[in-house]
Amino acid sequence: MSFNRNLLNIIIILCVCLNWDCSEGAQEKQRRAIDSHTIQLSSLFPSSSSPCVLSTRASSTKSSLHVTHRHGTCSRITSAKAKSPDHAEILRLDQARVNSIHSKLSKKLTDRVRQSKSTDLPAKDGSTYGSGNFVVTLGIGTPKHDLSLIFDTGSDLTWIQCEPCVRTCYSQKEPIFNPSSSSSYHNVSCSSAECSSLSSATGNSGTCSASNCVYGIQYGDQSFSVGFLAKEKFTLTASNVFDGVNFGCGENNQGLFTGVAGLLGLGRDKLSFPSQTAATYNKIFSYCLPSSASYTGHLTFGSAGVSRSVKFTPISTITDGTSFYGLDIVGISVGGQKLAIPPTVFSTPGALIDSGTVISRLPPKAYAALRGAFKAKMSQYKNTSAVSILDTCYDLTGLKTVTIPTVSFYFNGGAVVQLGSKGVLYAFKMSQVCLAFAGNSDDNNAAIFGNVQQQTLEVVYDGAAGRVGFAPNGWGCTDAVQNRESGEIYFHRIQVSSIIPSPSSSCVLSPRASNTKSSLHVVHRLGPCSSLSIEKARTSPDHDDILRLDQARVKSIHSKLSKKQTAQYRVRQSQSTDLRARDGFTIGSPNYIVTVGIGTPKHDFVSGLRHKQRSDVDSMPAMCHYRNCLASNCVYGGARHGDKTLTSGLLAKEKFTINSDVFDSVNFGCGENNQGSFLAFYGAAGLLGLGRGEFSFPSQTAMTYNNIFSYCLPSSPEYTGHLTFGSGGLSNAVQYTSISTVVHESVSIYGLDIVGISVAGKKLEIPVTVFSTAGAIIDSGTVITRLPPKAYAALRTAFKKKMSNYKTTLGSRLLDTCYDFTGQETVDIPKVSFSFKGGTVVELHSKGILFAYDVSQVCLAFAKNSNVGNVAIFGNVQQKTLQVVYDGAGGRVGFAPNGSKCSSLFHNVSCPSSPSSSYHNSPVREEDAASASAGSNTKEPLHVVDKHVVRSPLMRSRVTRLDLDNILRHDRARLDYIHSRLSNNFAERPRKTESKDIPVKDMSKSKSELGWGSYIETIGNGNT
Repeated sequence: MSFNRNLLNIIIILCVCLNWDCSEGAQEKQRRAIDSHTIQLSSLFPSSSSPCVLSTRASSTKSSLHVTHRHGTCSRITSAKAKSPDHAEILRLDQARVNSIHSKLSKKLTDRVRQSKSTDLPAKDGSTYGSGNFVVTLGIGTPKHDLSLIFDTGSDLTWIQCEPCVRTCYSQKEPIFNPSSSSSYHNVSCSSAECSSLSSATGNSGTCSASNCVYGIQYGDQSFSVGFLAKEKFTLTASNVFDGVNFGCGENNQGLFTGVAGLLGLGRDKLSFPSQTAATYNKIFSYCLPSSASYTGHLTFGSAGVSRSVKFTPISTITDGTSFYGLDIVGISVGGQKLAIPPTVFSTPGALIDSGTVISRLPPKAYAALRGAFKAKMSQYKNTSAVSILDTCYDLTGLKTVTIPTVSFYFNGGAVVQLGSKGVLYAFKMSQVCLAFAGNSDDNNAAIFGNVQQQTLEVVYDGAAGRVGFAPNGWGCTDAVQNRESGEIYFHRIQVSSIIPSPSSSCVLSPRASNTKSSLHVVHRLGPCSSLSIEKARTSPDHDDILRLDQARVKSIHSKLSKKQTAQYRVRQSQSTDLRARDGFTIGSPNYIVTVGIGTPKHDFVSGLRHKQRSDVDSMPAMCHYRNCLASNCVYGGARHGDKTLTSGLLAKEKFTINSDVFDSVNFGCGENNQGSFLAFYGAAGLLGLGRGEFSFPSQTAMTYNNIFSYCLPSSPEYTGHLTFGSGGLSNAVQYTSISTVVHESVSIYGLDIVGISVAGKKLEIPVTVFSTAGAIIDSGTVITRLPPKAYAALRTAFKKKMSNYKTTLGSRLLDTCYDFTGQETVDIPKVSFSFKGGTVVELHSKGILFAYDVSQVCLAFAKNSNVGNVAIFGNVQQKTLQVVYDGAGGRVGFAPNGSKCSSLFHNVSCPSSPSSSYHNSPVREEDAASASAGSNTKEPLHVVDKHVVRSPLMRSRVTRLDLDNILRHDRARLDYIHSRLSNNFAERPRKTESKDIPVKDMSKSKSELGWGSYIETIGNGNT
């Protein structure tokens, strides 16, 4: 053969497409730094009139309390007449708190406040209060009185205002507690051990008044509380009641506590609430702060519900003898690059985490490094004047979105915490948005990890084990919410505008694919991230065609697994070099592509083969099903798909390049006869097979990657996902389920055992046999998840019940449950979770529940199979925001939230006219012929892109993007053939044919799994 492969980059459609990109890293074309957030500026300024959205964690966990912003919509103590403090006041109080923390930790403190025998004297100066903005409500007394308290990890003593007010009580929204009305109240003796403990808890020894212990505590902002140390019954929830809790009953209280009843001390002293309830909760508590004033977070005691993805760091010794939880910071990164900060910068003064400090404080040298790196990444934005302690601010007036570098903190023990975008910026107004960090005035002042940086994190305090932990997007921290008005739990609240993303010419690159050598970018093939894009080719895919292709894929999958297909639908075999391929291989509706280097030297396949890209795609899971020779070379018959797609050519070996990983002699199909309806994946050079057979890419690279790969699909066309080979970078939160044996072992499909589905937190009543009879698979190429009729009916009914307050509209042939959201700003949709064998529970993101035509037609993204015997298929819409892991060696598939990838069943490319130096044909061998039909598998990180977006390597000015109807049409075709192939009487071997060519007209007899191939990857083949 004579073909030239200079710099051969093959754009390959992935047929096992999913999506994981836990951290939204952004890169503007080739110039922008990776590891960035692109955010809507409107999200920095949430509406003050928004209704309250309750945390599902606090609503559904017996040891959890709702955490509300003191001045927010959800607060019990908010008054219509009350004026919230402005930003300047918030920052002033915050600095007062920081000063008191530094003073308390300082070994040079000489201006200590003296003790007094008077019951109403201010307590020791320097206890830490100042900007306590987060409030919880719990019951105190018998009968219980619900009171709102500021919770504070920097304080130990819990106290409330009590009647009678001897001198002063500040204004309180709820009735002041009267101990005489409680049957469970009693004072603590001044000779008791508890009274002796006041010195460590408050900084002042207890005094006596008629043998009763008197406490006094003063805070850094000159607020104070003085009163009796007492015992009382505390009620967290109906099932969590504690008798005899020590607390302060303040009769002289003054300062900036206005509205709240007092303070809940969560510090480390023996009088703190965690210490007093240690027998029940083992000194463990966690919280998620509300992301805005119209949401609640949660404060949970005990280990129930703590995320499996928590990363712990030991509590440092810098704070020994204080209430604080110390941390050992060992580094900071900006935009994915670790800053050059000497370790002594942090170790000399130490660091702590504090729920009451708003803005994180850093040592001067560390802050200077952070500020310098951040400013370098933000150079394209207009600077503006500083505000108070925040000296790095921007004027973003007129912009709709802003791209900011990610910021990550590194802690002792290997914990790395990437901050959410809300933990990086502090917004005063659109013309003044600032970096949410400040520098300490002295090198010896401790760093403080404040509450702005803790937003969207689950923070876990494990006092018994001496450690603090962090988990991203903890349950109850972000979008899992409860609607207060409806009382329903387990809902996603989403912006309607996010359902229909606006067309974008900018591309946001996955940091995982950019930073991991075995990763490839996964892109939507016609989106802005696709490297073959041309500005003119941007027509949206037709919905009907998306669904049509999807159904074609599903049918082909069903056909593939079926044993009921009659002989008249079998593909015939021929001794000709261009024989008709085996019928029934599944491509269908994959929209995602990756780029791989092929040949020696490695050539950019996009430009070098641009004239042949429309006819070189193969999706079959096996090459050379039968022995067929041409001058001793093995000839494979490509897949003949129901959408009139086929390929055939020579089985060959070639060098494949995955970033820095190079593989010699990879078996692949070099297609010389490729034709059919390639509109669905126009421009792709071929197909990368990620199935389970010997010829799959994962199997051929098993010595390097151990048959492991994972992927993350782009959450929208302007983002890339990643396809990663090997176990490097896998999330600690991955939950695995074993690959099912219900479906055919001989088929290159990954089976799952679904055991249940829940809607809005309630498990549906679906008999286990509904799933076990036909089995289930996961498929990256199927768009819409297909369910057995009874399972779909149960899901649809439960979903409709929870959505009864929204206007319904006409559905499509495939999607029958649709809503008109015209005029809505936000909608609340019930959460949907899938339970798999082995205890794995996968909660779908809101993007995995809805399929949007436009704002007037948004549908439930599930469909039913036509036959109870058809296999269920877990499709790629439901896989969005998940990291999906295929562990072929371990015989398991895993899922982790906020991550995912793409893959496929086979790879083949059209053969150019002259060979590369590393190319050679494969002779016919028995083992090749026997194993070629087993399927394929692959792993190694690649960028995965939507093949229809502007940056896609497949975009051409003459290409018209299919609308969503066509996408679903292709998806239906894919499903039909999957069902057909899995049918009981499916014939495995093709028949002979007299024909030398492979006429397209005969293809209509079988359905294909091809459908709608939209995800692509770019792979290097050959030497660089």
